[in-house]
Amino acid sequence: MPTEDLSYFQEEEFKKSLARYEEMLQGGQPVYLEADELTDIAEYYMVKNKMKQAMACIDYALSIHPDSVDPLIFLARQKMFDGDWSEAIRIRNKVSDPKDREVMFFDAEMLLRQGNVEKAERLMEMLAEREKDDEAYVAYDVAGLFLDYGYVEQALEWGKKAFRLEPDNEKFLKLKADLFIAKDRPENAIAMLNDMLDNAPYDLGAWHSLGEAYLANEDFQKALEAADFALAIDENDGQALLLKANCYFQQQDYEKAHELYAQYIKQNAASETTYLFDATCLNALGEPEKALKQLLKADKLSNGCSPDQQQIYASLVDVYSRLHKINKAFEFINKLLFISTDYDTALHKGHVMLQNDNKERAIKYFEDYLTYHGNPSEAHLFVGISFMENKLYEDAWQHFMLVLENDRGKAEKEKQNAVYAYLSYCALMQSNYREFLSYLKIACEKAPEALEYTIGQFIPEEVEAKDFYNYVVNHSDWFMRFNFDGASC
Repeated sequence: MPTEDLSYFQEEEFKKSLARYEEMLQGGQPVYLEADELTDIAEYYMVKNKMKQAMACIDYALSIHPDSVDPLIFLARQKMFDGDWSEAIRIRNKVSDPKDREVMFFDAEMLLRQGNVEKAERLMEMLAEREKDDEAYVAYDVAGLFLDYGYVEQALEWGKKAFRLEPDNEKFLKLKADLFIAKDRPENAIAMLNDMLDNAPYDLGAWHSLGEAYLANEDFQKALEAADFALAIDENDGQALLLKANCYFQQQDYEKAHELYAQYIKQNAASETTYLFDATCLNALGEPEKALKQLLKADKLSNGCSPDQQQIYASLVDVYSRLHKINKAFEFINKLLFISTDYDTALHKGHVMLQNDNKERAIKYFEDYLTYHGNPSEAHLFVGISFMENKLYEDAWQHFMLVLENDRGKAEKEKQNAVYAYLSYCALMQSNYREFLSYLKIACEKAPEALEYTIGQFIPEEVEAKDFYNYVVNHSDWFMRFNFDGASC
């Protein structure tokens, strides 16, 4: 059940069903509840991070309603989330009517997890056409499904249909706010959600979305406050815990983020994305062995077709390389080629060889890459970055200078601008302070975003990247951290 429907758990009808079921668990008489009532109770337990109770409830539902759609699809989805696709399909096939609404939603979700958005959309169009009497809610549910899997444009089209059919439906407001967030208009969502919370201050779903809106707006303090409000309502709120972890992750506070991801994983059925983010934290904290364990869990859950599959494989390449398991790193580089046919395997194999101190083999891979790549400026830029990240600054410098020799259009101009930031970093790392200042001045004017990537760690919090040159020339002591003899530029 999506978070926007959590209010159902506060309704008297649900509370009575839950009370009867829990009374039975405490040793009371067996009770008869409909399959959908028991499935709602299982959903409630899941929201409360009580997976064992949720699965026990579904087992009970199937013991008295063995052919009922709701508990079967609930179980099939859990198998899908666990990465056991064959079992998920086997359970789904127990439903006698393949055109049942819940089955069609499940089928669409599986298609989306495989990246087959066109087939999923056709399936949902068939459902909407068939269920004209409930078209607004079908559109609303389909919009939420596409949004969950990051297909924003499709979600927006279905959302517009829902809003058009029932413009005064308050239940649809949170979906509208979530679409604003997805369309990079978080300020609109923030205004809407604050109005909603003025009227319903205990709406967990609204608090979740408000936190996501603040996170998208990079207002991390308010995002954390929204998460804390949600946890004050429900101390076991997994989504709020995950929101806090994501806040710290975005701020690159990987230690705090890892602590919260670990807590979330312990208490919840985590997705492959959570394992991926936690692995990124562990890798950044210098623990590649632990990162590898999390990535392998992410890969198992993804079943080879997650929206995050490319990032999972790329992270596995990096971790295996850091662990000096070159053959395994190359194995996942080759897998990446199947996901993206324009993936530059030679570039990434060269990077792995540099990470493993084999510059000679790396150069051979880079030569292949530079030969077949159609854009010399871009190719030299990426090879230069690989050398730079492996602290081979003189080699990086040579490739960055070759980028500056190319000036064939806007794209090349943008790459040239970024190169000034890379050149300033290479100069700094080699204690060439005059060249550092020379390129820093240009980078501050033309590529302040690139400076955040290269020397952002050295820029004081109160200083914007575009103003960093002026800061450095007015604070000569800034160089002392790099030159303890007191030499200046």
